[in-house]
Amino acid sequence: MRLLSDKTGFGNVYEAYERDKPKILKVLKADLNRDTKAVELFQQEANVLQQLNHPGIPKVEQYFQYTSRNSLLLHCIVMEKIEGPDLEAWLRQQQNRPITEDQAVAWLKQLAQILVLVHGKQYLHRDIKPSNIMIRPDGQLVLIDFGTARELTRTYLAKVSSGAGITSISSSGYSAMEQMNGQALPQSDFFSLGRTFVFLLTGYQPTDMYDSYHNVLHWRNHATHVSPQLLNFVDWLMMREVGKRPANAQEIIDRLCEFDQTSKTGATVNIGVTPPVAAIPSTTTTTTTTTNTNTTTTFPSTGIGKKPALLALLTALLFSLGILGAIALTTGNPKGFRIPSYGQKPRNIGKVDYFPYQPGRDSKGRIAEFNIAVLSVEYKWLLGSSYQIKHNDQVISLDGLRSNLEQEGIQKIMENPNELISVGTASCEGDLNKEESRALERSKQIQLLVKKVFSNSSNLKGYRLLNLGQFVRSDCQANQDSTAYQRSIIIIGVKKQSEGVILDEALRDRLERKPFADFVLDDYSLGSQEKFKTTPSNL
Repeated sequence: MRLLSDKTGFGNVYEAYERDKPKILKVLKADLNRDTKAVELFQQEANVLQQLNHPGIPKVEQYFQYTSRNSLLLHCIVMEKIEGPDLEAWLRQQQNRPITEDQAVAWLKQLAQILVLVHGKQYLHRDIKPSNIMIRPDGQLVLIDFGTARELTRTYLAKVSSGAGITSISSSGYSAMEQMNGQALPQSDFFSLGRTFVFLLTGYQPTDMYDSYHNVLHWRNHATHVSPQLLNFVDWLMMREVGKRPANAQEIIDRLCEFDQTSKTGATVNIGVTPPVAAIPSTTTTTTTTTNTNTTTTFPSTGIGKKPALLALLTALLFSLGILGAIALTTGNPKGFRIPSYGQKPRNIGKVDYFPYQPGRDSKGRIAEFNIAVLSVEYKWLLGSSYQIKHNDQVISLDGLRSNLEQEGIQKIMENPNELISVGTASCEGDLNKEESRALERSKQIQLLVKKVFSNSSNLKGYRLLNLGQFVRSDCQANQDSTAYQRSIIIIGVKKQSEGVILDEALRDRLERKPFADFVLDDYSLGSQEKFKTTPSNL
């Protein structure tokens, strides 16, 4: 288990594994356990999500309460883990390059269809923004964080009509004025949807383009690559007057059908898989206006408030890992859970994810330093190929990659290594022996590439191959990466070696003690201590 985010409005978000299957575990923050409103909103998220069945909405497995050994009541939700980044992180991967018009229309349709369901069940989301929208590997968008959702009851609508105080939820740059005043309506979600596409179509946060003196959002001049028709459409979603926005989500879908798309497949994007990051990175502020209402949330009999099947496993997990930080609980690791760690975080330099030098020690305590360069999530080995790379849905040769690396300044990024290790890996799509041979061939191809790129480096004294073999984790799928860099091009630099250091032992120590991102040696068929070895090579 590992913490994904502690910056959400009410809960800490963890990744846990049950029999190698990843789950999301949300736990209400300890200091909010006695806050009636916070507990209500936290329980409400489970209640709302259990009523909504759609691939664009995360599935909740259970809500339960657990009393720790020191008598602290924990409120917990177990839900589906969405594989993929949120749209804020995704655009950052693209160096904040704006999306195309076809992509915008396709995504608007997806999100409008989700809102048809949410609003049809008489709920408002109230916190639509890029960091609350994730993208699955198949391109399906998923609206997350329903902790601030609000039911559209007659009582609520009567209070809005009368101007009475309602709990207000707002996110800077994305919330409509009426929502900030505690009077959110379905059209408030449409406003937030429009602001989300301002960000996606420009690469800038709405707050960066807002003229507070004139109360104007100057965004259209940053989106000159799209048609006036789409610009007007997004402005329609964000009209200042509520009555001038769409009447309902279906009207949005109907208007989107008027767009004359030249390609029905324009929705294809480079999704990539980032190191798991906070699912909800930005902070949602909660304020309460003049009238507070104490609401009792009634949950359906299916699961809510009952001990779930996962409770025994999660109880052990909570004990062993000390969730919430403030709770010191100790037991052994529960059988059946894989507990990954997230190691060294990368520096994003151009398209290269760079992990600076870290020391590793051999069995005699002798030291060598190793860095890692990953040629980003945009460059991946083509499935079944030892010679071709997939880059933004285009297949390129290693020679084509060479020019890109030289443009990125890979020599400077790698900080003058004495040796370079080319790492070969293969995915889980084929026979073990064949894929281990493929991984070896890939490491050789990478070495041929780096020898050309580093040909004028005076510090470089040698080259090595590291064949890690086939990715063999049980949750692996041939057409979907399970880790950030499963099919990436990986280079390891070596320097500052103690005399006589056993390089393989030091490298393995470095990768185990300070792994890069979510990389785990045991995920690979040749990653065990008995099989792990580098081979000096001068192809």
